[in-house]
Amino acid sequence: MSHHHWLKGRTVVYNPVPKTSSVPMRKRFSIGRILWTALKRTCMVIGAVFLFSALIGVLSALQSGKESVPQIPKQVILGLHLEGAVPEESGTSEYMELLGLGDRGLTFYAMLDALEQGANDPRVKALVFRVSDAGYNITQLQELREAVMHFRTLGKKAYIYSESYGGSGYGLGLYYLASAFDEIWMQPVGVVAVGGINSEKPFFKDVMEKYGVEAQFFQRKEYKNAMEHLTSSKMSAASREETQGVIDTLSGQLVGPIKADRSKVSKSFDALLDLGMHTDRAALESGLIDRMDYEDVLDAHLKEVYLSSKIMSLDNYSKALAHEKFDADLLGGKKTSVAVVHVDGMIVSGSSGGRSPYGLEEQLVGADDIADAIIRAARDKKIKAIVVRVNSPGGVPSASETIARAIAWAQESKKKPVYVSMGSMAASGGYWISAGATKIYAMDATLTGSIGVVGGKINLQGLWNKYDVHWESVSYGKNSGMMSMNTPFSASEQKQFELTLDNVYDHFIDRVATGRKMTKEQAEAVAKGHVWTGQEAKEKGLVDEIGGLNDVLDQIALDHGLASRAQLRVIHSPSEDDPFEMLFSLLGVSSDLSLPQKVGAALSTVRVIHSSPRLVLDPSLPDLRG
Repeated sequence: MSHHHWLKGRTVVYNPVPKTSSVPMRKRFSIGRILWTALKRTCMVIGAVFLFSALIGVLSALQSGKESVPQIPKQVILGLHLEGAVPEESGTSEYMELLGLGDRGLTFYAMLDALEQGANDPRVKALVFRVSDAGYNITQLQELREAVMHFRTLGKKAYIYSESYGGSGYGLGLYYLASAFDEIWMQPVGVVAVGGINSEKPFFKDVMEKYGVEAQFFQRKEYKNAMEHLTSSKMSAASREETQGVIDTLSGQLVGPIKADRSKVSKSFDALLDLGMHTDRAALESGLIDRMDYEDVLDAHLKEVYLSSKIMSLDNYSKALAHEKFDADLLGGKKTSVAVVHVDGMIVSGSSGGRSPYGLEEQLVGADDIADAIIRAARDKKIKAIVVRVNSPGGVPSASETIARAIAWAQESKKKPVYVSMGSMAASGGYWISAGATKIYAMDATLTGSIGVVGGKINLQGLWNKYDVHWESVSYGKNSGMMSMNTPFSASEQKQFELTLDNVYDHFIDRVATGRKMTKEQAEAVAKGHVWTGQEAKEKGLVDEIGGLNDVLDQIALDHGLASRAQLRVIHSPSEDDPFEMLFSLLGVSSDLSLPQKVGAALSTVRVIHSSPRLVLDPSLPDLRG
């Protein structure tokens, strides 16, 4: 068949289009086109001005920041004044501080990093701590002590000074830290109190009964004793057993290293502990301290031993290192990113903020904020791993489940490993959110577990009757008054309420069993509301490794073929500023605004700066901060 077969039966007509002479067309006059062109050019100019102003702001901030950077002397003694527990995170990001837009202060992990780098820095010759009697976090003391011991292993000497080690009567934890130093100094008239660990708990049931107040709380199970001080007149056998076990374990964690590292008291420390409080002279003679003298004498001694060395605060040393690292990062290109999401406080539904409704100084952590931070990190392709840093006594079960689901989603949908690093406490809801993690790290002294639930209400009916206060109610539904504080639980209400507790407990057991790859029977055996130390939790299979946040980051670095965590870019959330926040802060724009509002406010700032600089500080302009 011919390849022209498709022409058969068709009429093909060719009609050439005659050429026409080209006559120039007159352009139409369009007011819309002119306005649109003018608008585009205006926007381009505004955008250019905006970017130019932002660039000038960034460059100015960088220059200002560099001018204020502390300089590390050629020979330096690092100094730290420790006054209690140190915050783990700051409201100001490291980059905002480097730009001169705030001061992070010395966070706990910046302190540890500075000590580690100081140990390897040939400019650093010695270390001196000045400590005050205050509330210390045992898990922080453990990590800090380890850092000091590492500093000494590299041949550098460490000194510690205090007016007293436990002037309030309880100084075992502080002395545990002091025993890691080469020389322990104390001011005359001070005391060393190494009298062990004591726990006391008041019980209010009897006094509440006098006023007609009744606590109606139910627990799952016997060790879940959070409300026992309201429902009982004395400590239950289960509560006493648990508390004694925790105290014995923690005491061993403190006393063992003291005996091992403080040779002067290694054989006599048990007897010294039983005596409790020791005077200055007795402490010196027993070997608890090395020198009884004043702070200015210590300063003179350091100058005499380290002739050319200058004392530099660990805070300033950390800032100087941060600037060196910042410059290196700018030149070094891309780094493996890790997100650290902080859960610091009681877990509640919704957003973070405020304090515990129970009158405690407990920060509230919103599950929505934490879940959003985890999901954002999971979606970010630059972030290779997520660490959830948990410092929480628990909270609302449904809120804990929201966070747990976000962790599971990150692992399953985005294939991101999610590690948990436990701080001083990760109990109850704090363990709920941890159970499904890829790997769980805790310190020896971390308090965790408490796998159980407690709930109920306070019944004030007797109090109202005592003072002739009469309540009336109108309701719809047999159990509608279940949570009223003016009547006790009816039999029907109590039955339904306890069913909810059983349901929560069963879900908790399921989450632990699934997350820790246990049978339900194995999970139940380590549950019942029992609190465990990190050391015990590892033995029970509730924790994978003993270590702090830095140990987690070191492991992640190793998994990605890196030499150390120093090669990671660590992004803290949800509190740390992102690059957009940095840019808008440079332009004086509120961080509480939405993105469109921020752009508008930023452009307004440019306009105000160029027209009338004094208006930037005008208090009548809440969106502009000078």
